[in-house]
Amino acid sequence: MRPSDQNEKKRTPTAIPRTGPRTGPRTGPSQVPSHVVVVGGGVAGLFAALALSRRGNRVTLLEAEALPECASPVEAFELWERRGSPQSRHSHAFLARLHNGIKELAPDLYAELLEAGAQPLPFSDLVRGTFENPELIPEDDEIVLLACRRITLDWVLRRHIEKSTQAQCRNDIKVTGLIADRDEATGLPRVKGVRTQAGSGEVEEIQADLVVDASGRNTPLATWLNEIGSAKLEKDSEGCGIFYCSRFYRILDNVETPSLEGPIGGDLGYLKYAIFMGDSRIFSITLAASPDDAPLRKIRNPDIFQAVAQSLPTTCRWVDSAIAEPITDVYTYANLKNVRRHFIADGQPLALGLYPVGDALLHQNPISGRGCTSAWVTAWLLADAYAENPDDPLAFALAMDQGVNRELVPWYANQIEQDRAARERSEVDVRGEDPFAFQREDGSVDPKAYMRSVLAHGLVPALREDIVVMRAVMRVFNMLEDPRDLMAAPDLLGRVLGVWGRREEREPLRMGPDRGEMIEKIASASP
Repeated sequence: MRPSDQNEKKRTPTAIPRTGPRTGPRTGPSQVPSHVVVVGGGVAGLFAALALSRRGNRVTLLEAEALPECASPVEAFELWERRGSPQSRHSHAFLARLHNGIKELAPDLYAELLEAGAQPLPFSDLVRGTFENPELIPEDDEIVLLACRRITLDWVLRRHIEKSTQAQCRNDIKVTGLIADRDEATGLPRVKGVRTQAGSGEVEEIQADLVVDASGRNTPLATWLNEIGSAKLEKDSEGCGIFYCSRFYRILDNVETPSLEGPIGGDLGYLKYAIFMGDSRIFSITLAASPDDAPLRKIRNPDIFQAVAQSLPTTCRWVDSAIAEPITDVYTYANLKNVRRHFIADGQPLALGLYPVGDALLHQNPISGRGCTSAWVTAWLLADAYAENPDDPLAFALAMDQGVNRELVPWYANQIEQDRAARERSEVDVRGEDPFAFQREDGSVDPKAYMRSVLAHGLVPALREDIVVMRAVMRVFNMLEDPRDLMAAPDLLGRVLGVWGRREEREPLRMGPDRGEMIEKIASASP
């Protein structure tokens, strides 16, 4: 990416990898469409069911939970427990790559989301609240987030699939294992279906041409594979070094929603925070901290959460009792890890006729907001790879692996780097040291402290001073540009270093209390 050449059309990753949309069946006119079983009715499973159905496959989606019928997303928010998807109860901002993909490939679904209260959040609105007379370019129209609650997305998506596709959605059906034999040509296990048990206790075997594991980050895939004689499923796993708490609020009747001008969140080093617009006059606030920071773990308490939100310049007016009221308890999400499962080993899949998607394949720190977008991208990679390799399960699996490495892995690797840096920053804060003091006593430079200083005193203020920098960061954040291109662009780095070089000339931006002040506020609010 070259920020200095703003008129050149940038490469924007799309949800459909190379071949373009294909709506007809993958089989010939005399053939029966393939039957695909999707395990898991969360957003990854729903997106997979949508994409596969649009390709002409017969899809059966199996959801382990007994989800009650709900007449509205508000009712679903109240009644759907989603024990297998705890992130459903937390803040979400759906990235531009997801927004654009739905609008382009499923415009009927997009219209239904807007009807349910989802709101587009265009980059042009954000910059007009930050810059005076900002100079916009055509590519800025690609940067549009979608604001609604996660439960709203799930509810609208499920209803859309049930009424506009041939997919069958079955609740209260738990998959207990795989049906498989041995492929003679490759010697690999060949999955032919799934074994299930209903909530009533009834067991059933469901045959399938393809099984898609969308059962989430706690998938039993490794056990299933072991039971059919597969090689071991290896995975990379690294702690995120963070837990986060979310609480939902409703804007009071006859009260105008506060403006979103300026920053909607901040990073204090010891604490991250953000506001997330939802639907139906509902918004949420998320606070995140290191699980090793004992005083900060108290933000799980509703009174302390409220006190912390009231002390932050961005969130204080939103939680004013004259503006909004809390409508939920504080939801906590902990034990977070960045995980990538390697379904391809030594150039071969662990089994044929099977592939994991969504969090079952790869998941990262949810603070980045990439989960649903990654699930969308994976769903269309899956549908296209299956359409292009209908009778070659080996080629299908390898095509999926190539697509995931190209379209998702760069952001996964980037998140691991960010989390490592954030953990180090938090450790410095807890020790009471200056995290930005990069000049050592012997005259040498601490490279990690130097980079923290450049980011905090260069990149962050540049986001408010330079629309080119903001545009570049927002494109990467929204998964429209490869994160490896961001700071590698000489012009962009020069702009950031220029702002950093003037750091002594600016009043320091105070995005909230320092850690000592916050601990005092927490102590005073403690029951």
